Amino acid sequence: MAKKGGGAPAWMATFADLMSLLLTLFVLMLTFAEMDVVKYKAIAGSMANALGVARKDKLSGIVEIDGSLRRTAAKNVDISKREEEVEHVSDVQTVSVELPTLSEEELEAALQKVTNKKADELAEALSAAMEDEMKKSGVSVERSGGEVVIRFPSSIAFPSGSNSLNSDFTDLINKLAPILQRTPGEIIVSGHTDNIPLRGGAFESNWDLSASRATAVIHNLLFDHGMDPGRMTVQGYGDSRPIASNDTVEGRSSNRRVEISIISPDAMTELNEAAEEAGATISRGFYDE
Repeated sequence: MAKKGGGAPAWMATFADLMSLLLTLFVLMLTFAEMDVVKYKAIAGSMANALGVARKDKLSGIVEIDGSLRRTAAKNVDISKREEEVEHVSDVQTVSVELPTLSEEELEAALQKVTNKKADELAEALSAAMEDEMKKSGVSVERSGGEVVIRFPSSIAFPSGSNSLNSDFTDLINKLAPILQRTPGEIIVSGHTDNIPLRGGAFESNWDLSASRATAVIHNLLFDHGMDPGRMTVQGYGDSRPIASNDTVEGRSSNRRVEISIISPDAMTELNEAAEEAGATISRGFYDE
């Protein structure tokens, strides 16, 4: 005969419900979790070594697709399937643009544009530094292409028949030297005379006098201002290159002069900037040929 009140106590029903809910929670958490296979294998390997397990499952590689691990081994991978899996990725289009090259005439025009611009800037700077002397003493600044020429009358530069610099000329060179030092390019100092032959004195001819005067200016720039001697050139022309007629006093006075010429270098970077304005690029190899 069965006893009354048999079976599980009432609290067991509540406990069973709680266990079911906990099991459901853990299953749900596991479904949301993403296992890090690499870390798992590392931990498993460490545990295997610690427990003395001989068999080891070593990974040959990991394949990741769309940010998720799909395969634990990279052996015998089918490339065609891999391409099908990622075919949804947008294709990257490569656009190649062929820049036009400059002809020889366009190259020369671009170079001339650059050198003319630099020469204009230099001429303006020199004229501003010698504004008073240009008004009073006949000093002039001229530009010819990429060359800037500063012309000093001999009346301000040297005593008659001498190669010693006047004090006013020395002061003027002191103003110009800082500008010349900052300006790249070759500096040519040339001396000129009229056609009246020299009679006696320390110089054998007008050629000798003109070269000696140009050398005196070079010495001032080199020794007093530390100019680079590799940029300097001395030229003595005598009376071979007059700018006025030697038949008049005024003409001969104009011909007795000293000139400092600054020739700007052909800067490749500036040339490329000018070429870019025309929509082209010049290669260094083409220019250097």
